[in-house]
Parts: sequence; structure tokens; C-alpha cells
Amino acid sequence: MIKGKEDITDKEFEEILLPFYNNYNEYLIKFVIPDAVAFYLANGHSRNCLSDCPLIYHINSALDIFNVRCDIDKLIPEIEQILKIKYNLKIMDLTKLKMINYN
Repeated sequence: MIKGKEDITDKEFEEILLPFYNNYNEYLIKFVIPDAVAFYLANGHSRNCLSDCPLIYHINSALDIFNVRCDIDKLIPEIEQILKIKYNLKIMDLTKLKMINYN
């Protein structure tokens, strides 16, 4: 809410709060979500907790906590890069999730 106000007008929402929320969502999508999803996948892989369902299902499960709409097709390359750099993992199959360690 806007400081000092209990209720706001539609105009205040569109001019003040909506840009604030959009900016926050962009930050999550750009900086937080790719890293969090990569951790989710790497952690699940190391604990043998991931089923062989499509990658998109696992990404959606990891995204549920954020309540943010994302273009998953744009996230996948970032997630793959983070998996490679931070976790030494490579996704081999997107349709039946299969990951391997880089040698």
C-alpha cells in the first residue's frame, strides 16, 4: 500500500503500485529465479529426487513459490548456464529430465 493511505484509486494503482510490482517481478525473473531453479534442479539431482518428467514440470514446481509469471523458454538457457558453472551439470534431455555431470 501507499504510505499513509488505506485505499488507493485505480489511477494511483496504475501509476504507482503497478510499476513497483512490475519492477520487482523483473528483478526476480532476471536475478533470483534462474539461480533458484538451478539450485532446485541440482539439489534434486544430487539427492536423486527428480522424476523423469519433462524439465518444464520441474521448473514450474520450483516457480510456484514465487507467484510470478515467466517465459520459461527464456529461462532455460540461463538455468542451463548456471547448472554448468555452479553445479557442473548438463541437461541432456528436456522431455524426460536427464542430467549428467560434466567431465
